[in-house]
Amino acid sequence: MKRIIPYIIGIACATYSVKAQENLSLSDAIQIGLQRNYDLLIEEGNVEVAQNNNSWGEAGRQPNITFNLNQNNVLTDNVKVAFPTSTRGQTLSNSTQPAINLNWTVFDGFRVNISKKRFELLQAETEGNASIVIANTLQSIILGYYLAVLEEERLEEFHKQLLLSKDKFDYTRVKSELGSAVSTDVLLEEGNYLTDSINYINQQLKYRDAVRDLNVLLAEEDVAKFYTFTDSLNIPDEAYTLEDLRGKMLAENVDLKKQYITQSVLGQATKLSHADKYPTLSFNGGFSENRNSLDLSNANFFTGDGFTDGPSTRLNSTTDTYSANFTLSFTLFNGGRIKRAIRNAIVNERVGQLRVDELENSLDRDLLSALDQYNIRRQLYGINARRESAAAVNLDLSEQKFRNGSINSFDYRDVQNNYLSSSILRLQAAYNLISSKVELMRLTGGLVREYNQ
Repeated sequence: MKRIIPYIIGIACATYSVKAQENLSLSDAIQIGLQRNYDLLIEEGNVEVAQNNNSWGEAGRQPNITFNLNQNNVLTDNVKVAFPTSTRGQTLSNSTQPAINLNWTVFDGFRVNISKKRFELLQAETEGNASIVIANTLQSIILGYYLAVLEEERLEEFHKQLLLSKDKFDYTRVKSELGSAVSTDVLLEEGNYLTDSINYINQQLKYRDAVRDLNVLLAEEDVAKFYTFTDSLNIPDEAYTLEDLRGKMLAENVDLKKQYITQSVLGQATKLSHADKYPTLSFNGGFSENRNSLDLSNANFFTGDGFTDGPSTRLNSTTDTYSANFTLSFTLFNGGRIKRAIRNAIVNERVGQLRVDELENSLDRDLLSALDQYNIRRQLYGINARRESAAAVNLDLSEQKFRNGSINSFDYRDVQNNYLSSSILRLQAAYNLISSKVELMRLTGGLVREYNQ
């Protein structure tokens, strides 16, 4: 057992020492994530599609011009002549008809302008969806980064505990060899040493899992890649007021801004349904040319005195046709469909406004809850920080008492575990406080405003 324990701890320490490969700050992680995150790349594609659709041509203002070309070939072979005047032999007819047509809706009840405005709003709505994804991704990256830092600092605390237990075990073993400690003391410290070894190894797994999760958020191909995190758990200490936060939320919250745009889209749908009440004026113009070529060299024609051969050269003709037409159409009655569509659009717009009101109400609740949580966690962090400081002093004093025999191993172990627990709770409280601040920033639009520049 004396040989196995140092071997186990040597492996654990070696694994921990190899973890760092390159520096990574929080700002670097955010920039990498914004460039490579899969969800953001998907939303960029959706925004590009919406930008392409936002054009006057898609709205219907520009005319539609088409070109058609028909080519026909007909071979007629008169094998049997039924009447004396029938044509005998073969006739070959070739024709080509190129044509250009123009269709243009001159007026359709302001539908073109309304559609163009709707495309603009749809583009803004898609960009709003992208902003929501950006905010959520930023929140995930920030918390993922700090979670990896948290697990790393926890690992350091477990490492301190492990080194302290090893020192106690070695000290007690030496005392036992000198005859001033019994074997039960050695076994006790050995058990503590093994327990701390297990805790340290388990914490290594949590740390590696946190880094792997961060690599997924950063779309890193090598998910096993490790970093030296240059940003520590920065403790926020800002004091917020509900009125200030609510004003920012109503103006900058990405979910609410997107819902406002959606409501505007519904308003344009209502206007679009009213356009069906107006007449439609359209223009259609075109040009076509019919080129015919007739081969009668293999045909015979009855002339009264008998049959004569057809001309040896082809007979060619060309016919040009021009057109310009206006069409005015007006729906007099279609079973009340237009009125029903207008009423339905108005109802949808009213429902959309209810969704806006509902979102504002739920965001008010979320903001108040997040602010309350932030203030409570500020207090909890202060308490845990003071508790850790007191536990550290107590640990130093208890070590001296343990070495001079004033306290036994059981009491010293309790002090040691109390310090470790205090340190872990202080780190968790720091992470929780950062998480609350990030949530406040997300609700008030601060994440996109501060980090997506």
